[in-house]
Amino acid sequence: MNKAIFIPRNIFKVAGKGLVVSGSLKSGTLKPGMLIEGKGQDIALIGIEAFNKKIEEVKEKDPAARLLGIVLPEIAEKILTSSVNKEIIFKEPK
Repeated sequence: MNKAIFIPRNIFKVAGKGLVVSGSLKSGTLKPGMLIEGKGQDIALIGIEAFNKKIEEVKEKDPAARLLGIVLPEIAEKILTSSVNKEIIFKEPK
């Protein structure tokens, strides 16, 4: 099973988009649709952006992995608020 470790740096609410989290990919491959578990429910990654472009997949060795913006539903805010500068593990859906 593919896992990706993401380190969030900043969290922003963007109207009409959701929660945008800037940070870097520490390891693995990150793709839209991957999940984080938060307080008993899975939250899906909506999108990935780098340098104002949407990305379908990013690997830890890609130049874009150092400065990413990921988009999550606003319900993820409670989970991520305490996770700034801490590792978040994304997993592929089962």
